[in-house]
Amino acid sequence: MPGDRMTRCEQRRQFVINDVTEWRWKDVSVPEAIMGAPAQIRCSYCHGEVRIHRQQVPHGPQDHVEHLSRQDSEFCEGGSYFTGEHRRSTRPVE
Repeated sequence: MPGDRMTRCEQRRQFVINDVTEWRWKDVSVPEAIMGAPAQIRCSYCHGEVRIHRQQVPHGPQDHVEHLSRQDSEFCEGGSYFTGEHRRSTRPVE
């Protein structure tokens, strides 16, 4: 994992603004996303689909997200396989 960049993600949350209910993306830490109500999550950098990985042993990797698509990981600055050219996901989570 390049640095600790994938320890944050965006989670879709419901907000009430001026008595109007809206769904918006909020940048959260992965543990916060785990603790929250089940909702959509996506990569903060490329907006691609990710899955959560929990820390299994005390000396193991901390909670983080990982791209579902290898292609997204190759072209995302937070991805494990980043090639140096950042671009948005080919299938972004909207």
